[in-house]
Amino acid sequence: MDHRSSRSFLRRRFIFSVTSFVALFSNIVAAQTLINGQTFTAGLAIIDSPNPNSPGHAGSPLPIAIDVSGNGKLPPAASLPQSNSSTGYQSLEIYLISATTNINITVSAGPGLLANESGSTVKHVNWPIPTCLPAGNYNLTFYESSHFNGQGVFTITPIPVPVLNPSPLGQCSNLNTLQAQPQSSNPLSQSPFAPNSTLPVTGGGSDSGTTTIGSSPGITILTSCAMVLELLGLFSGGDLFSTWLLS
Repeated sequence: MDHRSSRSFLRRRFIFSVTSFVALFSNIVAAQTLINGQTFTAGLAIIDSPNPNSPGHAGSPLPIAIDVSGNGKLPPAASLPQSNSSTGYQSLEIYLISATTNINITVSAGPGLLANESGSTVKHVNWPIPTCLPAGNYNLTFYESSHFNGQGVFTITPIPVPVLNPSPLGQCSNLNTLQAQPQSSNPLSQSPFAPNSTLPVTGGGSDSGTTTIGSSPGITILTSCAMVLELLGLFSGGDLFSTWLLS
């Protein structure tokens, strides 16, 4: 096999591998998007805080803020669980979960989160991190049940939160059963409220509508694949990647 044939063969094998990888990776890409410090979920919620990997300290409050207005595109009634809007919330709950420490603890459950702070487009929780919580890597996990254009949606959005606790005090009580991972969900393909979202919103405010997506999802995923491969040490140099793939 000559040099050019060898390159062609390797390129085809690489594209096949990337295609297979995309099938697994695309769900992660579509799941949530961090833009200007906001996490746009694959549902209606937009998480203002905490940012991914912001540490929490046992004994101190963990500030949580969620925009439930869809960046102003949803009417106030859409955040009420009893609303009959074609696009609106049914429930929004938060848990702190770690398979490493075998912890699943309730941060906010029931209708209180959506019902509190009437008239506010951003819901807040200042959750005191228990001093019994072992140090480790946790996921602050948002469970959203909602409707989008009349379609049922169930999203699970994990935000990585490392918890610091040099001296845990006692054993945590009132823990929930740790669920098998991954859990089944029914998310949207993208956030309908992220910049350049292609999903039209009905039952929203006057700003609702469709915007043009700024880049091809396929290119985004390929770029992400290249980044992952580079991190794994399987490839290096984004410009070299583009030149090699297209040559």
